[in-house]
Amino acid sequence: MKLYLRWICFLWSLVLLSCSIIEVPPSAWKGHLTADSYLSQPHKTIQLTGEWEYYPGLLFSPAELPELKSIREPHYFKVPGVWTKSFLDKGFLAGDGYATFHLEMVHGLKGIPLSIKVPEMESAYTLFVDGERLSSNGFVSTSYQTGIPEYRPQIIDFIPKENQTSFLIQISNYHHRKGGPAQVITLGRTSDIHKQYEFEILRDMLLVGSILFMGLYHIFLYWNRKKDPFTYWFALTCILVALRVFITGNKYLVQLYPNLPWEIHLKLSYLSFFFITPIFAKYVYLLFKPYFSRRVYELLKYLGFAFCFIVLVTRSSFYTYLMVPFQIFTLFGALYTVLVLTRAIRDSLPGSVIFLFSFLVFVTSFVNDILVNNLIINSPLTIHFGIFMMFFVQSIYIARNFSKGFVDAENLAIELSEKNQTLQKVQNQITILNERLETRVKDKTIELQSKLDQITKDMKLAKSIIQSVTKVPDMDPHIKVDILYKPTADVGGDIFFVKRIQDFYYRFFLGDATGHGLQAALYSMMIQSEFERVSAVAMRPNDLLFYMNQHFYDKNADLQIYFPALVMDFDFHQSILRYAGGGVQNQIILRKKSEPVILENTGPIIGILEHYRYGIFETKVESGDRIFLFTDGLFEELNEADGMEAWDELLSVIQSTSDLPFQEVISAIQTMLYQKMNKSSWKDDSTLIFIEIT
Repeated sequence: MKLYLRWICFLWSLVLLSCSIIEVPPSAWKGHLTADSYLSQPHKTIQLTGEWEYYPGLLFSPAELPELKSIREPHYFKVPGVWTKSFLDKGFLAGDGYATFHLEMVHGLKGIPLSIKVPEMESAYTLFVDGERLSSNGFVSTSYQTGIPEYRPQIIDFIPKENQTSFLIQISNYHHRKGGPAQVITLGRTSDIHKQYEFEILRDMLLVGSILFMGLYHIFLYWNRKKDPFTYWFALTCILVALRVFITGNKYLVQLYPNLPWEIHLKLSYLSFFFITPIFAKYVYLLFKPYFSRRVYELLKYLGFAFCFIVLVTRSSFYTYLMVPFQIFTLFGALYTVLVLTRAIRDSLPGSVIFLFSFLVFVTSFVNDILVNNLIINSPLTIHFGIFMMFFVQSIYIARNFSKGFVDAENLAIELSEKNQTLQKVQNQITILNERLETRVKDKTIELQSKLDQITKDMKLAKSIIQSVTKVPDMDPHIKVDILYKPTADVGGDIFFVKRIQDFYYRFFLGDATGHGLQAALYSMMIQSEFERVSAVAMRPNDLLFYMNQHFYDKNADLQIYFPALVMDFDFHQSILRYAGGGVQNQIILRKKSEPVILENTGPIIGILEHYRYGIFETKVESGDRIFLFTDGLFEELNEADGMEAWDELLSVIQSTSDLPFQEVISAIQTMLYQKMNKSSWKDDSTLIFIEIT
């Protein structure tokens, strides 16, 4: 028992440490939130809490905000919060109403992909970001007849055009006791928000799976031993808790069934909570029957089921007001359970101490969540962890009781004897196999040598095929091209294609396939085949990347082919260069007598995100302009600890060749890179395509 207590204390301390706040983020004051210094740190996300501008009884668009401010001073509303009035003043309409909220935020992340995680609002909302409508739940309205509630948490990606962003939210509520922004919006870099969301999914699914497994396990225990009915009620409690975790929080049920009516979803949310108290009370009553008053148990059972019945037969505008009374009712039952366990400990009932400890952990987390949900305190929700720890201990407690009833030691001993005999036979067989192993090794060595010879032939064929598809066509009089291609094996992962679309239109493709050797050759041929197919229909570079990305996402998901790639088109009718890059490093244009132009990445690597629309960069080109396209292997070894510094060194090398004749540029760059790396070869495949406009 002491060992169990130590483990539970250790697990609970980890939960508390994970919930602790290391640094207090800034909050809004009078409608303004300055968080550029806080968000400048990597992997930081921020909740948009604090004082928002508040316009009760008004629904307006971002375009109308300046005119409204000129004639009316805003109120200020602390988020998270609700505008719900006293029940004594407005009765069951205490949460009804509509309003508009506005916040100006300085984040200093202009041009950096950002995401906002928008939870449900009470109970319909429309969100505008920098004047654009990006998210909504339900239908915001000024009347009950047209308002539609909805709970569907969303993650919205956007790229800010300035270092500050304006958020405007329209909210209405006619279906819930609470109205307003009871939840908070979280903002951060796109990768951080999505990782945070993926972690929440993993955490919740582990929690659901663990608790559900406990429930199913104890169902089978009851099925095989009906003399202990408390296992059945414990299993039902586990299943209800797992269902509640799945329904609440990130609303996985709504994501699984998008057309599920809001009223049904809310009823399931309330019922999964209200049923827990009478069912868990039955479990505790059966375990500690000598100490648990039957009258108290009947009171908990019938009152709990009465709450559930009211939820089933009434609308949300009524039964949502039952939450606070039911929480008080549940706390009463919890306090009485603590009293029962104290009596059991006094009589030295086996297992009562560890039961009390786990139950106190649960009650503490439950009280914390009551205070959070009623906006009395602002801290992380801990009820799911409290429930998991309590149920984990309960499982140990039940298993401990069952272990005392096992009387099959003699049968196990007989079975063990039979297993030992079988093991002896297996050992004899292993001895015989070992004696034959040497002969089999010789045979396998000959077979492997034959396979190696065949692989060598295949590699030569693959190298020949790759060389044939990477030939550069004659592009006079528009372009001169020189290429530095340094694979680390006979066939490398870098692959490039140059295609003449028309006499005045040329397309360059450069990618970095996974691996080396035969694997890279196969991937390269797949990429080349898809490039040829979509080049006929893709009018612009970003269209080509979109089609290739969708192809590899849909048809090659099992192979997990992901690769960075860039496409550059030259249209000499209009003297225009068009560029799109997916997951590649910055590329370089050297213009005569002007600063270099940096071609930045316009999207993620190919094959990782479905339906992603890549950006495009366009610029005029003229005679004498030089373009350098390259893979990351060309410069990474300049400084393996700092990729940005390595790229800067490569840029410096390229700029130093601006006055050299065309035919000397590639050799000069290669020589200078070798000198800087202090070596005569690259560890990774390296490709440099040098283009000069003639």
